[in-house]
Amino acid sequence: MSRVDKLAKEFQERFEEYENEARVERQDSVDWDLVKVKCTPRQILAIQLFVEYRLFEGAASIAKMSVPDFMDLVMELKISMA
Repeated sequence: MSRVDKLAKEFQERFEEYENEARVERQDSVDWDLVKVKCTPRQILAIQLFVEYRLFEGAASIAKMSVPDFMDLVMELKISMA
């Protein structure tokens, strides 16, 4: 088994663990007071979805934004993209 195959296998085996760690990082990075001041109710809902599941396209759609604009909003709010 090549090194790349070993890394891919390890990633698959630990995928859920990595996703949970990333979710916690996203949750910890959100300043909800700032989000509530700067965002519309649809954007807040979209950010909640993004933080939980990291679904850029779905969150952008809920926020009625393009994906690049939603990503800019997430970066502006200093929310982790992990």
